[in-house]
Amino acid sequence: MELKVISFNIRCCDDKDGNAITERAPRLAEITSKYDADVIGFQEFTVPWEKEIAKFYPDYEMFNKYRSRQELESAPILWKKDKFECLDTGYFWLSDTPEVESRGWDELYNCWRMCEYVILKHKESGKVFTYMNTHFGFGDKGQVDSANLIYEYSEKISQNPTFVTGDFNMYPTSLGYEEMTKHFTDVNSVTINDRRTTYHGYGTVNDAHIDYCFINDKIKPLSLKIIDETINGKYPSDHYGLFIRLEI
Repeated sequence: MELKVISFNIRCCDDKDGNAITERAPRLAEITSKYDADVIGFQEFTVPWEKEIAKFYPDYEMFNKYRSRQELESAPILWKKDKFECLDTGYFWLSDTPEVESRGWDELYNCWRMCEYVILKHKESGKVFTYMNTHFGFGDKGQVDSANLIYEYSEKISQNPTFVTGDFNMYPTSLGYEEMTKHFTDVNSVTINDRRTTYHGYGTVNDAHIDYCFINDKIKPLSLKIIDETINGKYPSDHYGLFIRLEI
């Protein structure tokens, strides 16, 4: 079964110069629609995004858990309603107490970080897979600890084909990346190997490759593309998205 995946940090808040959420949401929808993704992982999803995603992605169901009562931000997962049955959902915090709402290992902002996951069954083929979506904090130690926790939970959750997407806030030269690739394969590295920036800051940054899709050894990577399109020169976010094709 071929699976089409999008991962996209959609930027949590309103920005100036035509980059409010209500202005960016139609751009995001227009750009992502042509990829016809089976599943989507967003990062920096916030309350103002709720009605926009409901409006522009009606063919998808969504699992969402905000990372704390103080920080209404999340990394939800969407899947096509007609193609998949959801068998299970869950989440955990990237902290020493992952089962409890807790601040984690973000060494720069000292905020809550978490991972959400779904277990989906493809209705036509009966194949089952686990999809994890996350947003790492900053700092080598926190990223290494987060990578280890992601792997630990991926093994505990299921023995399914498993992949992890997200904004990892780490470079391919980072210790956190090194730790993730001890357990998973970076799809980019074994397909197109495109190390261009994924965080661009509305066109002001060109050296921040920090968004990834990692897979376990039960998945075959087919391709990856950095989604760098704009609409009339305007961005859908301050990140580029990823479009990934996997064989489950």
